[in-house]
Parts: sequence; C-alpha cells; structure tokens
Amino acid sequence: MDTPAPRALVVESDTGSVLYAKADDDRFAPANFAKLMTAAVVFDALAAGEIREDDVYTVSEAAWRAGGAPARVTTMFAAPRSTVTVGDLLRGLVVHYANDAALVLAAGFPGGETAFVRRMNETAARLGMTDSRFVNPTGFAAPGATTSVRDLRRLIDYIRTTHPDRYALYALPEFTWNKIRQTNKTGFLRDTAGVEGLVLAYDADALFGAAVSAVRGGRRMLVLASGFRSSAERDKQVKALLDAAYADFSTVQLFPAGATVGSVRVFGGAAGRVDVTGAGPVAVTLPTRDRDGFRAAIAYEGPIPAPVRAGATVARIEITIDGRLYQTIPLVAARDVPVGGLSDRARDGLSELLFGWW
Repeated sequence: MDTPAPRALVVESDTGSVLYAKADDDRFAPANFAKLMTAAVVFDALAAGEIREDDVYTVSEAAWRAGGAPARVTTMFAAPRSTVTVGDLLRGLVVHYANDAALVLAAGFPGGETAFVRRMNETAARLGMTDSRFVNPTGFAAPGATTSVRDLRRLIDYIRTTHPDRYALYALPEFTWNKIRQTNKTGFLRDTAGVEGLVLAYDADALFGAAVSAVRGGRRMLVLASGFRSSAERDKQVKALLDAAYADFSTVQLFPAGATVGSVRVFGGAAGRVDVTGAGPVAVTLPTRDRDGFRAAIAYEGPIPAPVRAGATVARIEITIDGRLYQTIPLVAARDVPVGGLSDRARDGLSELLFGWW
C-alpha cells in the first residue's frame, strides 16, 4: 500500500488499526475539511439543547455575498434575507459543502461567528487535535489555519461515535434548496463500493485532498489524504487505498469476549493483582501475508490503586510494528478488588519503596 500524496492515513475504524501512515502529523490548510469541525460544533450544540433543528436563521447579505452565488463557491443557493432552519442548513453544509450554510450557522450561534470559531478550537483541544487551528467556519484560506490527517481522523471518529444519527447525513445522495437540486459533492458515494461519504477539499497550497469512509463486509475503513496534484489523481489513488485496505488486510480475533488476557498489579488492594479482559472480543487488523514484525504487549500506568471495579478500564494492549504504535485495545478489570487491610497496604508500600523506583 502506497500513495503519491505527501500526507495520508488509512485506518480500520472499528479496531483502530492504522494500516498506513505517511506524514500524518504534517500540517496543512484545512479548506473544506474545516466544515467537518463546523458540523461537529453544531451537532454538539443540538445534543446539548443549546440550539434546535427547527430554529430559523436569517441569511444575511454578507453571508450571501461571501458564501452564496455571487462568490462562485460551493453553495446551497440560500437567497439573501431568506430564512432557513438549522436542519436544512446542516444538510446544505454536509451534502453541498455549502459556504453560505457554514456562515449562516456560525452567525446564528449564541455569541455569533466569533463564539462559534472559539468553540471550534475548544472542541479541537478537547479531542486532542494538537495540529489544528480553525480561523473561520468555511475553511476559506486564512493565515494560521491548519490541520493534519491525524487530527481529522480524531474528529471523524468523534462525529461517527458520538453523533451516529447526524453522521448518517454524509451519506445523503442529494439535497434540494431554493428549487435547485444538487447531488452530494462527495462523488465517491456514487461510484465506489461501500462509501458512506464525508468530504473532498482543495487549497492552493495543500492541493487536492479527501476524507472518505467506506463499509464493506462489515468492516469500516477511513482513508484520509492530502496533496494530490489533480482531482483525477485524488480519485484514482483514494480508490486504490480503499481497495488495498480490504484486499491486503484481514481482522484477526486474539481473544474471545470475556477471555482473560493477562493481569496487572494492584496497590493497596485485598489482592495484589487483577485479571484483565477485553471490553468485547479483542480483535486486530493485520496484513493477510507478512505478520512477523508485529508485537503485542499489555501496558498500563500502575500499579492500579484500589478499589478496582469490575469493568473499569485499567490497561491496554499495544500492538506495534517496527517500533510504531499500530493499534491500542483497552482492557478492563475482570472483577472487583476492594481496598485491603493494613497489612496489604503496608506490603504494597514496602514493595513500591524497594522496587518501584528501580
């Protein structure tokens, strides 16, 4: 698996396996990718009850001129001074990459566009998107605006798992507004097997990019890439990465649900160790052929202080290949470990004194 794009990341979403990574922390201008964060902020606000889907926002003259038909950019063709519900603006944003929708949503947000952009960056910080800074809700070129394919993976995973009903908007085949019918701008939906959508992007410096998710045979793959020199090259190479992800990798179950994976030390508990299991079946996606370079180990920050509750995440399996972290699988305690008596705590304290620093 390889690509001419300078930046790329291929992940099996459900296992978290990083099948391919190339300069995944390289920063570039977000362009349309910023609209993923615009959508995430609106999804969060809807879930929190800050705004409602049937709230009505007015299309300002400024939003129409900057993001509508006069600007010759992607638009839902909302008429100036017309009113549009938040739900319809979201559909325009997701299906058409509509810049007028992004601007109207931000302007209607409590506190206006300034507060909206601040929320975009607060969300990025909360999700650990350390390479990202957003300057506007559209992704229009602006000094200081950056992201990375690694950060975009975090954002897309967040949208898919936290707002699955809203995530389904990315698969809408078309949307009509102002009597103008437009098909989904993510053309992969129509010509590539299993694609469930997301977004394509272009910037004069970052060039052509894509974030595409697909499901085939019950396996979800996410391809992120940026820096293609043409849209034709982007389309060809993204399809090739998707096909290779399904053809060259398969999912392997390491442990069935409930099986003991190992044990970890407990400090100050009635028992000195506790068994750990997966939260469900422990599975990893590996190449169908050469798997010799892969290594697995239990990792945790410990010993784990008592009390320990059954089902609490206390450790993880780290799968590595040539020293690179490939996948992390959380492990949970198999049973409760209550706080021990004085002798248990004294024993563990002495053990830490003698061996912890070593």
